[in-house]
Amino acid sequence: MSTSLPFPTLRGRPVHDAYGHARMPVAAGAPVPERIDRVEYGRFRNVYLYITEACQLRCSGCYMGDRLERALKMPYPKIVNTLATWRQMGGSKLTILGGEPTLHPDYEQVIRAAGQLGYEHVITTSNGLGPALRKFRRLDPADFAYVQISVDGGSAATHDAVRGAGKFAETMATVKELCERGFDTRIICTVSKRNETDCLTLMDIADDLGVSLVKYHVMSVIGRGHGSSEDGMEPPEWLDFCERLHTEAEGHRTRVWYQPTWARRSDMGRFEAEGYRGCIGRTLDRISIFPDGRAYVCSFLFDTDLHYANMTTDGRIELNKGANEFDLFTGALKDSGSGCGGCKASSSCMGGCPAERVVDGRSSCATYADIVPVCRLWKSSPAN
Repeated sequence: MSTSLPFPTLRGRPVHDAYGHARMPVAAGAPVPERIDRVEYGRFRNVYLYITEACQLRCSGCYMGDRLERALKMPYPKIVNTLATWRQMGGSKLTILGGEPTLHPDYEQVIRAAGQLGYEHVITTSNGLGPALRKFRRLDPADFAYVQISVDGGSAATHDAVRGAGKFAETMATVKELCERGFDTRIICTVSKRNETDCLTLMDIADDLGVSLVKYHVMSVIGRGHGSSEDGMEPPEWLDFCERLHTEAEGHRTRVWYQPTWARRSDMGRFEAEGYRGCIGRTLDRISIFPDGRAYVCSFLFDTDLHYANMTTDGRIELNKGANEFDLFTGALKDSGSGCGGCKASSSCMGGCPAERVVDGRSSCATYADIVPVCRLWKSSPAN
C-alpha cells in the first residue's frame, strides 16, 4: 500500500555495504559480489530502529533484556517522523529490528516507507520463524539491501537449546526460501560457550543454501545475558575462537565477517589498515532508537540511562540533559588514567572502550597485558 510521506525521495549514491566492514576474500572461482563492502565514516550514517520490543522467544543471551516483557511498539506515524529526521541527519543505511520486527503490525509499510524516504540501504534482522516468513512473502528482494536471519548454532542441538525445540528447522526453512526467491540473505550468529563447538559449520550450510554472508559476534553479557554469564566468553577465549574462524573460513564461497571486540596489541595495526578508527563515541557513525524514544550511540550501553537523546513523537531530537553517553565518551577519551596501558595503536585506540568499564566494571586492557578492546560495533575479516 502506497503511503504519502512528509519527506521527498532523495537521489541515492552508489550502494555500499556497511559501516567499517571488511570482507574476506572469496574463494577462487566464486562470483565477485556487486556491492562495495566499505563506506567512509559519516555522522549518524547507520540508523538502527527498534520498531517493537515484542518477541515470541526468550533467548538466554538476548541483549533486549526486560524490554521483551515490556513489549512496546512504536506507532507508525512516529516511525515515519523518526526515519525522516535521521535521514536528514545523514542516515543512509537503515536496519529495522526488534524484538522481532516482523511482529509489528505495520512492518511491511515501514519497509516500503524507508525506501521512499531515500534510505539507500534498508536491512532487517529477524528470527526467521513462521510469522516472519509470512511477512517476507508479501515483500520483494528489491525492498531490502539484505535480510539478516539470527541463527544460534550450526545444528538443531545448539540452536534449539537457546531458542526452543524445532526452531532450527523452522528458521532454516525461511533462510532456504529467501535464498530461492533471490533475497540477499545473511546469517548472524551470536557465539557463546553453548555453541562455539559447532557454529562454524554454518559456513557449510550457507554454501549449500546460497547465503551470501555469515557474521559472528560474541555474546554480550547485557540484557538477558546478565542471567547467562556462564555462557559468556572471556577475551582470550573469544580470540582463540577468532583464530579458528580464520582457518575454517578458507575455501568457503560464503563471505564471513566477525566483530573482533578485543585484539592482541600486535593486531591493531592491521585493523587500522582496514579502516578501524576506534570508539563509536569518536566517529558518531551510528544511532539506535527504541520505541520509548531513547536514542543511543553505543549498543553496549542499552542497559543504562546514559542515552544520547530522546525522540519526540513529531520526530524532534532532544539531547539528554542528564548523565549521558557523550559525557562518558569525552571523559574517557581525555582520561589519562584509563586502563589503556600505553597501546601503540595511536590513531584508533585513544582511551579504549569507555562502555566496557561501565558495564563490566573493568577494562580489558588493564586485565590482560596483551589484549585491548576493539569497538564491538566494528566488523573485520581474516587477514589475506
